[in-house]
Amino acid sequence: MASEAELVDPFNQAFDRIKEGIKQAVEKFNELVGKVKDKWWMFSLAGAAGAAAALYIKHGLDQCRDALEQLIEKVNYAIEHQTPVLSLIIASYRWISQVETPVSEMSTLVSRPENENLAKWTGDASTSYRIYKLPEQKGAVDDAVAKAQFISKWLFTIAKSNVDYAIKMAEIVVKFVESLVALVVKAATVVGIAEAAGELGDLAGQVVKDGFTLLSEIGKKLLNTLGDVRDLWSEVGNHSKLLGGKWPEAVVG
Repeated sequence: MASEAELVDPFNQAFDRIKEGIKQAVEKFNELVGKVKDKWWMFSLAGAAGAAAALYIKHGLDQCRDALEQLIEKVNYAIEHQTPVLSLIIASYRWISQVETPVSEMSTLVSRPENENLAKWTGDASTSYRIYKLPEQKGAVDDAVAKAQFISKWLFTIAKSNVDYAIKMAEIVVKFVESLVALVVKAATVVGIAEAAGELGDLAGQVVKDGFTLLSEIGKKLLNTLGDVRDLWSEVGNHSKLLGGKWPEAVVG
């Protein structure tokens, strides 16, 4: 299990890349549109061929704009859930540091007499305590540790899926920006604009495909994890070591 920082840092870094990437993507797309507008008059002078080329270019730009808008929509949704995912990561580790670790330390303590004189304790009460009460208390402690481990792992799995999603989303955004930068350079000439328009359609299709593939992959992971909710409730609802859902008392008065 990775450390908290090993999840939190890449997660936040991915979102930094995503936010900066989307900003650059919008800027480069607008720059590309600006280059097309600067030379748009040339197409109007080319008659039917120019009109066909203009329509072709407009179609490419529209496809790219639609892909960019879809990407921005997915990014905005992810950004809205950045803090909740961070909370999941932190919570998964808190279950270890604040529940599992301190409770596990009790496992030895409940088996060790608080006072050395208790070792000399004899009689029916002593026998009953050692045979029934002591095993019950140690069993309850060990069971609490197991439950903390299970819950921590469950939360961690969900958080890890979201971290993977953010990292891969950042890769998609960066790849999209790099392609736009190349197309802006190519659009420096009229011929280049036409070539860029053809590539815009392919770029848009690839971005949309990558986005939905990513959502599908992460969605399957999350569904599998959420499918374990039954196991989570089963673990929490198992009172075999906590009769009546209560901590076993050492002394009943």
